Amino acid sequence: MVIAYREAESRDLPAICALGQVVNLLHHEAWPSIFAPQSDPSRDESHWRQSIGQSNATTFLAEYSGEPIAFVTVMLADESNSLMQPMRYARIGSVCVAQALRGKGVGRVLMSLAERWALARGATDMRLNVWSFNEPALAFYQELGYQVRSLSLGRPLT
Repeated sequence: MVIAYREAESRDLPAICALGQVVNLLHHEAWPSIFAPQSDPSRDESHWRQSIGQSNATTFLAEYSGEPIAFVTVMLADESNSLMQPMRYARIGSVCVAQALRGKGVGRVLMSLAERWALARGATDMRLNVWSFNEPALAFYQELGYQVRSLSLGRPLT
């Protein structure tokens, strides 16, 4: 199985929107009060467009036989305030691998591409958020060397 990897372009937006529904469904099933249900994939175009071909953000795409099968979004941020060390870091926004191809190293390659992109732009740290219900994703990120640094808590107001 030969998988090709590249930076996404505007023409890839429909495929990214369709794949993004996979991520969205997983989140909606776990937290329907927070995450929107599946819908027409074009609903999410403005969201995914923010990470395609920007100077401070990009999306890497994996393709098998010319068909998109996975992606990762990454963006740069600069942190500078009196309480924190000044730092340029990169934040992973979303990682999506088609269900049938999980566990085959595709996500690992995409994360590596995102990290190299960030390093080339002066980032010294990588960050991401993972929802507590998504134990497979948490295990994957920990295998890559990511560590829990903070916990975000929430509760509905009634």
